Amino acid sequence: MSLSHDYNRMVSRRGMVAGAIGATVAGVAVALPALSNGKIYPGTSVQGIDLAGMSREESETLLRAAFTPLEDQAVTYTFEDQSWEANLTDLGMIVDYESLLEDAWGQGRDGGPIERYSALLDQGGARNVPLTVIQDDLKLDAWLANIGEQIAIAPQNARLVRRGSEIDVMVDSEGRELDLERARQDTVTAVLTGRPATVALTTRVIPPDVAAADLEGAKEDAIVLVGESVIFRHDGLSYPVDSEALTGALAIDRDGQASLDLEKLQIRMQQIANAVLVPARNVMLGWDSGLQILDDDVDGAGVDMEAFGALLLATARTSERTVELPMETLKAGARTDNVEELGLEGHLAYGSSRFAGSSATRAENVVVACNNISYKLVGPGEQFSFNDQMGAITLDNGFVEGEIIQGNWTASDLGGGVCQVSTTVFRAALLAGFKFNEWYAHGWRLPFYESDGSPPGMDAAIYQPNNADETEKDLVFENPLESWLLLMMVVDGGTAYAHLYGRDNGWTTEVFPPRVSEPKDPGEPDERVTPEMASGERRKVTNAQPGYTVYLRRKVTDADGNVVSDGDFVSDYRAQPETWEVGPE
Repeated sequence: MSLSHDYNRMVSRRGMVAGAIGATVAGVAVALPALSNGKIYPGTSVQGIDLAGMSREESETLLRAAFTPLEDQAVTYTFEDQSWEANLTDLGMIVDYESLLEDAWGQGRDGGPIERYSALLDQGGARNVPLTVIQDDLKLDAWLANIGEQIAIAPQNARLVRRGSEIDVMVDSEGRELDLERARQDTVTAVLTGRPATVALTTRVIPPDVAAADLEGAKEDAIVLVGESVIFRHDGLSYPVDSEALTGALAIDRDGQASLDLEKLQIRMQQIANAVLVPARNVMLGWDSGLQILDDDVDGAGVDMEAFGALLLATARTSERTVELPMETLKAGARTDNVEELGLEGHLAYGSSRFAGSSATRAENVVVACNNISYKLVGPGEQFSFNDQMGAITLDNGFVEGEIIQGNWTASDLGGGVCQVSTTVFRAALLAGFKFNEWYAHGWRLPFYESDGSPPGMDAAIYQPNNADETEKDLVFENPLESWLLLMMVVDGGTAYAHLYGRDNGWTTEVFPPRVSEPKDPGEPDERVTPEMASGERRKVTNAQPGYTVYLRRKVTDADGNVVSDGDFVSDYRAQPETWEVGPE
């Protein structure tokens, strides 16, 4: 009887508890919507900022105000006596307000009815949502790398230096670099506090590759290597690689062995090679109802660079430091014995221009330039440079003083009239469809380039500088043929012709009528004082002429009708004011 009585009491109590819980759940189910009322549950905060009882909109306003200082000045980095301030955007970070509000709103709502009931009665304890940010690692690393560049110190290897006749050891020193990984971690930690913070940057030591102790054993070897110049001789002349250059190329490995770094001597080696170079000369070819050999090719001579380097290294280790420069024979690309292989099968295109009416000196320069540029050969895929092929504009090359364009003035200089020839060559290459890598229109629109009926925009200016402050102007085009290309110049009366020969590639070239802009106002007359003239004397130099922008379209198609190129040659001819020379006052 006793056991049965106790059991019945236990069941009865359990039933009462269950009933109470059931009643509570039922009550919560009714009371919960009314108590929450669109608010964040009690006890909820974001990064310690209390949001209890607030709507989502109120919470967002409060959070944005609270994190504004962080967004404006997130981190101040310090290192020694330097500092750098970064806002959150600089660091590639954005406060994730949407996630923060979603997490805060869910606090207490994610569990069952009993948990939600406890949360509403503020019995569930504090629920703090940590700050979260969206992070762009690349931007953060870029910001830190910029600071890293400012505080980095490169290590200095110990090296042997020459002081007079002595070789001394210059001691090494450690370098340093920003500990980027530590800086990255410290930055994220600082930002996630939600407040502006200071991060003290740290660095890592970078040891030198070569320490002073490594050099002591190499000192004597180094003295032999760099103590005296190595002298190369050729054709009775001497070409030294001096001690200073050798010292600059001195290298010491980790085993303390001294050697010369040949790469660091390449500039001097190339200077010597250039000084003794005798280029090979191509066979001279002409065309008169077929290809003709006008003169044989001539071998050239140049430095054997591989043997040069090996001999330099070997000689620097000996006491006998004067040797002959190793040379090799250079063969021309186009030779008498391979003319049939050059592919010069026929006429491709020609250009012409009239220079009748030019001054005697200008006409003479036109003829000289034509002679100097004629019979030139260009290999497949190679570039034709007018300045290189013609040679220097000098008295030794036959040129005389003539009129050139200089600013808004005409002036007298060597080679006036050479642009007549570059214009003629340009027209031939233009009509052949060749690609130009360098081309310049003249500064002014010059009537005599149109006197033969050619449209404006079909001229090409070249200029060889007289000093280092001036800029070279060249005419450069590519040979796109599978064959070699032959240029021949012909002067007939007052007309210059440029003829191109090679293997026809089947291209078709169309040159359309130019589009010419409205004229540009030349402005007021211009004067310059000429000391040689008498006071008050005036002499007109040029008449005013308007400027124009000219667009000359060229379209090139291949044998299958595919467009090879289609574009404009744009000549921006400036206006030329009326100019006068006047005597000094």
